Amino acid sequence: MKLFRNMSQSEVVNWKKGAVLGFYTYMLLLFINQTYSLFSVREPLSSTFVFWTGLLVAFGYQYLLDLRAKRKDK
Repeated sequence: MKLFRNMSQSEVVNWKKGAVLGFYTYMLLLFINQTYSLFSVREPLSSTFVFWTGLLVAFGYQYLLDLRAKRKDK
């Protein structure tokens, strides 16, 4: 019994694009957080917010790309 199905080639490409965008989102949010904390005593963004934002961007962008590809195929 197979628990997960294999991803198609377009889904793999879309996931890579989503992962890259999620990574850049992490870098931007961490840069903002670190820069602000250098000039102030506190950090403006919580680590929970940074974590969930990066994940949502990565998976959300992949989902949107997959939807667009499916609509284009029809």
